[in-house]
Amino acid sequence: MSSNKSPLAPLNRGLFFTKMTMIWERLVLPFLFPYVLLVLLIVVAGQWGLFAPLPRLAHLALLGAGLVLAVVASVRAALRFRMPTFTEINTRLAVDNALRPERLLAMRHEKRQPPLKIGKAKAGIAASDPLALRYVALAAALLGFLILGPVPVERLASGFALFGNLPQTFASLSMAEK
Repeated sequence: MSSNKSPLAPLNRGLFFTKMTMIWERLVLPFLFPYVLLVLLIVVAGQWGLFAPLPRLAHLALLGAGLVLAVVASVRAALRFRMPTFTEINTRLAVDNALRPERLLAMRHEKRQPPLKIGKAKAGIAASDPLALRYVALAAALLGFLILGPVPVERLASGFALFGNLPQTFASLSMAEK
């Protein structure tokens, strides 16, 4: 019996997409997460009105420091990246399909291979967020909602408005369109 070497064979597809899933978990998600966390922290600070008493220069310095920290965390995540080995990929695909890894190795020589399912990506952001700031930001946002109630979007976005008052900016844009 000849082996099934087609790239569209269920085993080859399963190994490829499992590898892509593992690369997403190990590289892409940890690389992008610091920027998502920075945006979340800025929105929460805007919700609580922490940017209102700050002068523009201090506001700019705070955002700049946050951006530098996010870039450093992203670069560290990219430098920690390690390509998954064949054994890791094979084991992950076997676990996702409730099979033994040896069974997947034996499937390489079968003409008719059963369909294999690809497991969902597991969040790999713990390495990018060692202080668990994601939970602090979520808790602060929920607490802010409970204490302050719903706040206007302009207040949430005030952390990003460096040059002038955001509601006035929106009003001037809408006036310019008329």
